[in-house]
Amino acid sequence: MRYWVYENYPNNKAMVHRAECGHCKDGAGVSGMGGTSNGQWLGPYPSAHQAGLQAHSAGRADIRYCAFCKP
Repeated sequence: MRYWVYENYPNNKAMVHRAECGHCKDGAGVSGMGGTSNGQWLGPYPSAHQAGLQAHSAGRADIRYCAFCKP
């Protein structure tokens, strides 16, 4: 299984997702374009733990795990 982190700049947030999550789409995001001016996808990572470590190292104030895919 693969995991991704979405780093959201305006909301100062990083969120961990499973690759198959509808919000992530293996790093393409909902728009299918990958990163935007609001943020970027980081990954993939082989475990939720490693993705979580990356989320914390991104330096965002709010670190979460997706409530939809529950990584």
